[in-house]
Parts: sequence; C-alpha cells; structure tokens
Amino acid sequence: MRELLRDVLLLQREWSWKNTPAMQKRGRLIHGGVADWLREQLPVLKRDAPVELDDWDVEARDATGNKSVVPWARVYSASRSDSATKGWYVVYLFGAQGDSVYLSLMQGTSEWQNGEFKRRPLEGTRLRAQRAREVLSARLRARPDLVEQITLKAPKHTLGPAYEAGTVAAFEYSLDALPSEEVLRDDLIFLASVLSHLYDIAPVVGLADDVAPEIVDALVEADRSAGKARRGQGFRLDSAERIAIERRAVAVATEYLTGEGYDVTDVGATESYDLDARRGEQRLYVEVKGTTTVWTSASEIILTKKEVELHLREYPNNMLLIVSSIVLDRSATPPSASGGELQVIHPWRIVRPNLTPLSYRYLVAE
Repeated sequence: MRELLRDVLLLQREWSWKNTPAMQKRGRLIHGGVADWLREQLPVLKRDAPVELDDWDVEARDATGNKSVVPWARVYSASRSDSATKGWYVVYLFGAQGDSVYLSLMQGTSEWQNGEFKRRPLEGTRLRAQRAREVLSARLRARPDLVEQITLKAPKHTLGPAYEAGTVAAFEYSLDALPSEEVLRDDLIFLASVLSHLYDIAPVVGLADDVAPEIVDALVEADRSAGKARRGQGFRLDSAERIAIERRAVAVATEYLTGEGYDVTDVGATESYDLDARRGEQRLYVEVKGTTTVWTSASEIILTKKEVELHLREYPNNMLLIVSSIVLDRSATPPSASGGELQVIHPWRIVRPNLTPLSYRYLVAE
C-alpha cells in the first residue's frame, strides 16, 4: 500500500482534466490498487470494530466526466452511506499537488445536480464536522497524531475545500515520510472503529442524516397520506421521542424569554403558536422548533398552514426560537432530552419563496 500511495501522489503532479496516459495510470492505481487493498482489510475491520457491521464496502473515484483534482477511495457501511454524498465514512484523499495523502474520517459534502457534483454550504459542513469531533472526542484523544484540519491545496472552485470542511479527523502522510504497511493498516483499523461508533450514536446526537429527522417524518407522512411509500426514510422519531424534543425546546425557549423579562405562557396545545410572551405593552407570538441536528443557515423547519398564516399576519410582533443539537436519551422510559443551542430570529419575516409545499388538498369536481 505504501508504494501505491507514493505512485498516486507522484502522478498528482501531472494532473490534467483530460484522460492523459498519466491520468489513466492514476485511475488504475486508485480503482485496482488502493481500492483492492482496502477490500482486503474488510474482514479485519468487521472483526475489530466495536460496533458490529455486516455491510462494510469500498468505493473509489478519480473522475466524474473530467479527471478529479482530488481522487479518493473510501470504506463505509452500505446501509448508512449508500453514496459518497451521504453519511459518514473513512476515505483516502490525495492532495492536489501530490505532497500528501490523508486518511480522513469525513462526511458527504456534495450533491448531484444537473450532471455534476455541487458542494454543500461549507458553513453547515464545518458545523457537522465540529459536532462529530465533540461527540467522538474521548476516542479521538487516543491518537494524538490525528489532525483536525487537512490541506488538499485544490482550487477553490473544486470539491477540495468541501472535503477539508467535512473532515472530522485525519492521519496525514507526506510523500517524503509515508509510513509502513503495518502503520497504514493500524491507522485504518482505528478510524474504522471510530466510524462504527459514530454510526451507532449518530441517531442520538443528531448526526444520522443530512436531513433532520423532523423533515424526514413530514415527508414520509405526506407521501403516506397520498398513498405513496417513501424509500430511504433514514432515521425517524417516534411519538415519545418527538414529545421529549418538543418539551426540551419549549423549556430552553421559556428560560431565554424569562431571562429577557417576558411573562411567558405555553399556548401550544390550543393556539397556532407555542409561547405567548408579554413585557409591558409588548406582546410576542413565539414559534419554537426543536431538533437533534446541528443547525446551519441552510437548515429547514416544518410549519403548518395555520402557523404560516399566523406569523404572516402578526409580523413584526413575532419570534422564531430554534433549539438545535438537542441530546436525546433513549435509555430512559419515556425518552428524555437535554442540552440544546438556541437561535433567535426576531422579528421573524416568513419569506414566501422559502416555503416548499409538501402536499396538496385537491377538490375533485367535474
């Protein structure tokens, strides 16, 4: 494997988007050399991972149409990351200038749009990586030689910056100091074991899916109401878990508003908003949303028709409070929730182009 990594890095210095002889050789090394070596390690990964997984797999890519600036080969669970654009995995990333290669624990960082891969917003990708580092910190500290940031030296318009943002932790191997076969194998086994642990805890800490469970639930229910079966539902919440998250979000929101001097009444059971907040002559209609996922500027919430109507009508005397990164404890009966990070939007103007209908009621009339 050491020689394979060296040869790919040397060919990186001859990179071209065209299928030149050097790039053809690079492709053979990535797909037939590096990927094959990774497949040989799968029985060991399956045996040594602390969380049992039966669907370890390997994928490699060096081109999507044009030759990629940063080729890669990854190890993953087929059920938890059925595409390199989704979920978490361990991957070899080759520096664009051929000076280093990284074995990285990272996430899907792009989406397939209009015949090419488009990177997701870097802010959200970084936040998810940071959240993963936090929940994995005890395990990652066992290897002080890990780095939290990688430098692929790829052009800004490529996927290289997204790969950098999406990395949780990585082993860095420079061309001039590539480690032995034994070290490469041990490093792979270690990161794969961390990955298996992340797969196990991801649903609890809000890192299971790129789409929040609340959004998945709404999409599934909309399809079900229309008589459709939705595949690939990802992680969903049951009623007890939803209640725990909602109660935690309302508690965090109430504490914030009380600290701001408001008298707060929970009206969620009877009104189309959650909290009635009053301070002197001021009255606010407050919407509260809770989620286990990491919040970013590209995140989404679910609103009912009545909620939309109310907040359009009451603006600017309204507020949106989002409590993200709530920790759900399923070991308790019923489940409990704790933590949470608060985002405050006040006043909250609903922008109609940002609303996406999930389903329609249609009157069938002749």
